[in-house]
Amino acid sequence: MLGDIDRDNMTEKDGVKQAKLNVQPKGFSIKTAKWNGPRTAEGKQRIALAQLKHGFYSRAGLKAKQAEAIQLRQLEDIAVLIGMIQGPRTRGCKPRGYKAIRSMEAVKALVALE
Repeated sequence: MLGDIDRDNMTEKDGVKQAKLNVQPKGFSIKTAKWNGPRTAEGKQRIALAQLKHGFYSRAGLKAKQAEAIQLRQLEDIAVLIGMIQGPRTRGCKPRGYKAIRSMEAVKALVALE
């Protein structure tokens, strides 16, 4: 029963015996309520494949974003190479998987792929 006095675990404070209250019902364990999520290995694998850290982004969405960033950076390379853009380049880190285009042969190879 909730709030039973546990007489076996009485403590003494200032010479007076004090009983500790058992706040949890009998048969209840914190371990049973600790995990709120998939419990099977298959469920855990499914969640891990679908989400990244904190579940803010999906893997597919992140890959699409990286592909767009790579394509924009390569278009900037081509524009600088043909003299369309002068001045400073785009600041910041390069996207993951980006390969710089530094020659017209690389431009032709890129166009041939698409």
